[in-house]
This record gives sequence, C-alpha cells and structure tokens, in this order.
Amino acid sequence: MKFFIFCFLLFFSLLPAQDLSANHISEIAYYDLDHLDKAMIQVYGFKRVQDIEDDNQRVYTNDSHKIGELIVITVIKKAGSCSNILSIVNTSLDSVLKIRQDLPKIGYLYKGKQKLSADIFFSLFVKDKLTVAITDQVTHTGAYQILVTYK
Repeated sequence: MKFFIFCFLLFFSLLPAQDLSANHISEIAYYDLDHLDKAMIQVYGFKRVQDIEDDNQRVYTNDSHKIGELIVITVIKKAGSCSNILSIVNTSLDSVLKIRQDLPKIGYLYKGKQKLSADIFFSLFVKDKLTVAITDQVTHTGAYQILVTYK
C-alpha cells in the first residue's frame, strides 16, 4: 500500500506545471485561432478565459492561485499576417529569466535594451520576422510583460 501511495505522489509531482518556455512562445505565435484551444488546453495545460475576449483574440491562464506563478496569455489574430500577436503577463521572475536565457538557444538574436518609459526598459530578441520584447523589471501591473509581434 505504501508503495502505491509513493508511486501516486511521485506521478503527480513529476507532471509538468503550466509553465511557459521560449519554444512555447514561438509555437503559439503561429497557431491558427481555430486550433489554438486544443494546443493551449491539451498540450500546454492552460485554461481559456472566454469572458474577456473578442472575435479576434483568445485569453488563457495557468489558473495559478499563487500570485508568484500566475501567467496570462492573450493571443490576438493580426489580419493579413501569418503570425499572432502575443501579450503575456508573467509574475514569475524565474520563468522570465529562463525564457530570456533560452531565446538565443533557439535562434533568437538579442538586439539590446529599449526604453519603454522613464523607468521601464525591455530586452529585444528577433528571429526571422518574430520580435520578442520582455520587460526588464516588473511593470505597474505587478508582473513582467512579454510582447511577441510579427514584422
């Protein structure tokens, strides 16, 4: 019996949490909105928040009850583009640092820091026609902001 309890606990502790990686960002940017739900819910483990959407956007969250782990992803379909615009709110410093570290590993070129406002700077990464901007510090929303756009 103890063995089964141990296996059960081990199984659930090894399940991946709804986390966001640099690879996920690149993949999500190219999903068609009609197929996005399946990927975000079944593959990445996020939950859809339908009551704050319009026709050309989808909103997903990892539904974390821990404020330091909350992720909210808004996917906006840009008319005439083969890519979506992503607006990501991420409260986890560790997660944001990991994304910054991994973007160059998957082919993104670091383009330096840009000034957003008097006290907010962001780091810019570019690969092909995708641009990823990540705030260097927490913004007024209480989280890091990540914006993915297509040139």
